Amino acid sequence: MASKTRVAVLASRFPYPTEKGDKLRLYFQLKYLATDFDVYLFALSESGISSEDKEEIRQYCKEIFVYEEPESHRRYRVMRNFFDPLPSQVHYFYSIEIRTRFLKDFFRINADVVFCQLYRMSRYLQGIQVPKVLDVMDSFATIAQLQAANARYFYERWFWRKEHRMIQRYESQLMDPFHHYTVISERDAELLQLPAEVPVTIIRNGIDVEYFQSYPNKEMKPAYDMAFIGNMEYKPNIEAVRYIREQLLPYFDENNVKAKILIGGKGASRLENQFPNHPGLVFHDWYEDIRDAYYDARMFIAPLFLGSGMQNKVLEAMASNRPVVCSSHVIAAMPMLAPYVRVADHPEVYLHHYKQLSDNPFSEEKQNQIFTVLKNELTWESQVEKLKKILNDIGTNYEWNFTRYH
Repeated sequence: MASKTRVAVLASRFPYPTEKGDKLRLYFQLKYLATDFDVYLFALSESGISSEDKEEIRQYCKEIFVYEEPESHRRYRVMRNFFDPLPSQVHYFYSIEIRTRFLKDFFRINADVVFCQLYRMSRYLQGIQVPKVLDVMDSFATIAQLQAANARYFYERWFWRKEHRMIQRYESQLMDPFHHYTVISERDAELLQLPAEVPVTIIRNGIDVEYFQSYPNKEMKPAYDMAFIGNMEYKPNIEAVRYIREQLLPYFDENNVKAKILIGGKGASRLENQFPNHPGLVFHDWYEDIRDAYYDARMFIAPLFLGSGMQNKVLEAMASNRPVVCSSHVIAAMPMLAPYVRVADHPEVYLHHYKQLSDNPFSEEKQNQIFTVLKNELTWESQVEKLKKILNDIGTNYEWNFTRYH
């Protein structure tokens, strides 16, 4: 029996639990890669990983290597190198001490190919001659540019402008060391401005429709009119909540429309203290079952104007039979779903769609059309199949330079 190809996977965060987008993406990539490859995971962490979380990932990996480093060490490193030409998040995640340990573990497993998630981890692979794939995911330079344009304070604007320049330069320098690149959407591929000769493949995020459809309490009456769900420690989500509290709800109040909106997800309770109280705004922190949040509201809103890439929360809401009203910025990364969402960039348009959807929910036929698109184009299995092909191709066609070892 032929041995499987050995894939070393580098990640800046341990991919479980899946409360962040990059962790969710990598979790499902590991799950489906494991059927055809021997996977070795190398992940950074700011704290210890529980045995339960390790066991969840261990079922997909031959070996797991976790390199812990306190957040305080990372912050100090960023401050110490603040005027260095590298982006802050590269300094935040790159440790010389950890690289020494990583190299010892990496060369022991004798990987055939490397899959690196995010450019922030690329420094760990400097000088390593092995076929490499980089999952760029989103255009982080664009994210920094949007952060600068929407910064509330001068020092924030100055920092993000500087970070934008650093990331843009760094992203352009990544073209040589890697043999293939993957991104989440066509928009991100265009924003990265990759040279025509650079091999890049769109690998989208997926959704497990059956999981969201198998929710045991589907028939319960929703307690909320609308919901916005996500990691509330993430700046674009925080700004979306600000938009809901400072623009959406006041406009609804002016028009005598009383709506109850759920803000749910990790960090929501801390976020509650940042905004004035409003009887229509309810915060709920961590959910053991995220489906509880989606099914507890009649519709889902995503007034996001920052960030990049695909929004998993939109896919999850659609898989939960919830109508979605989102910004044009959100749907631009998911053009195949444009016919099935309502787009709003202003409070009056949100109110218009809210009234329409309250009176005329999606028909069963419309919902079945949505499920068809999700199942045909956006399953995790179909998306990871593309990644498998890339890893197989570059592993097979890579020209090893053995002379450098003599």
